[in-house]
Amino acid sequence: MSAITVRKLPDDVKPRLRLRAAENGRSMEAEAREILVEALEPEEPRSIWPGSRP
Repeated sequence: MSAITVRKLPDDVKPRLRLRAAENGRSMEAEAREILVEALEPEEPRSIWPGSRP
């Protein structure tokens, strides 16, 4: 596994991450990892026609 360092986060991000992690029963590191993994998952193909299947 790889490691990264994130610099120059806005001041309000760390407390919000800490709160979100606590709400989900995770460490801040585990919560940040989950956020990144979830944000980068491939999206399901979508149909341009409402109600139709891709």
